[in-house]
Amino acid sequence: GKFDQFKRTIPYSAVIQAFRGFIRQLLTETEDRIIQWKEKLLNVLGPNGQILIEVIPEVELITGAQPVVPELPPFQEQNRFNFVFQNFVRTCAAAEHPLVIFLDDLQWADSSSLKLIELFMGDPHTHFMLFIGAYRDNEVHDAHPLMITLNNIQQAGTPVNTITLKPLGLTHINHLIADA
Repeated sequence: GKFDQFKRTIPYSAVIQAFRGFIRQLLTETEDRIIQWKEKLLNVLGPNGQILIEVIPEVELITGAQPVVPELPPFQEQNRFNFVFQNFVRTCAAAEHPLVIFLDDLQWADSSSLKLIELFMGDPHTHFMLFIGAYRDNEVHDAHPLMITLNNIQQAGTPVNTITLKPLGLTHINHLIADA
């Protein structure tokens, strides 16, 4: 998924984009595999399947229509969404199918997305997942929400590795152009 500086007001945009791609990939599997995924998802989502379908409509192609969920006060709605999404991520990341999530332009991530990322990165029950995030380090500072989130993730004991890329040199650019 990729965050967009002009869509900063759309919560979870890149996270949803990434998982929509994942579900579309699942839909290319055999019918037997899709049935297995249906069972897994229905089991983990329980009566809250519609919450996931509202943000990732392709899930309905696997699970079928789901019952409407009752409305809750905003804070409880947020907690329920986080719980459902966290369980969904746990299900997607398993020994038989490890999950790699790549999100680009994290410097433009909205606060809800950062909190969700922090939630599933700090989940001790989520295994077999590699999260890769890219951001422009010249656009963030120590007090930037992304840097605070990364610090929170590290302080919770989740390893965070940082790779700083330098600009390409003239020789490398010449090689790229020559290869093209």
